[in-house]
Amino acid sequence: MAGLEISGLNDEQRPLGMWASSLIHAIARTEAAGRLPPRLTESRQDTWRRFRGRLTSTDFISLLFEDASVQYQIPFDPVALGGQFSLDRLPDKVADAWMGAVASLPLDSSSTDYVTEQARLLWLPTRMGRSDLHVVKSHQKVLELPGTGGQLAHHLVSTQRDVTLQDNFVVACGSWQELTLAGIIALELGAPHTQFAQRVDVEALRKAEHPIRQRSFDFVIGLHPDRGGLFRIEDQLAIWFPTAKVLLV
Repeated sequence: MAGLEISGLNDEQRPLGMWASSLIHAIARTEAAGRLPPRLTESRQDTWRRFRGRLTSTDFISLLFEDASVQYQIPFDPVALGGQFSLDRLPDKVADAWMGAVASLPLDSSSTDYVTEQARLLWLPTRMGRSDLHVVKSHQKVLELPGTGGQLAHHLVSTQRDVTLQDNFVVACGSWQELTLAGIIALELGAPHTQFAQRVDVEALRKAEHPIRQRSFDFVIGLHPDRGGLFRIEDQLAIWFPTAKVLLV
């Protein structure tokens, strides 16, 4: 599945390009599913062309992100991600190329394939044993450890009944990429105004007084060390979360 091209950006601009291009794809997919009014995916973007005046494609992207951030602060508000992105630094020629390429984006792939491709574009791991996860009941709480950006929560919500991002999950995110993906997953699952994704400093999580370690969870899930996971059950997690079932996949 092809995304929007970011090869025209220099090394300093590339993180901005990764973030913005992934969110443009997310908006276009959500419009195609009928959950947002068609603006990016409108035929020839006629409404934008009629009133744009001297505004640029970068301005159009900024307006779309600002509008989306009302319901999905994460991932559309740069401040919520740490404030490191400014669309003012996105070259107009790149934004123009993206607007022209929206029509060629694959917008009807399966939810799993789509989330996996977004993870790849954000340089996050995608190889994990999702089928090894346990059934989660509606009253149970699940912590997803840093490293996967909500991919395991997406699998569980997509394949099990009576669980939602809002009610059952906390996704700890160790980077802006993980936080961005978690927000994309919220958009994909139609879960606005959710606070399930939290930016977490991995080193701070090792301290007993960390707020997440003060909470009670039924399951703690994450990436297995053999696949690049940051934690081990026997060395850390069984001690940190003694009442939870820990699953690394």
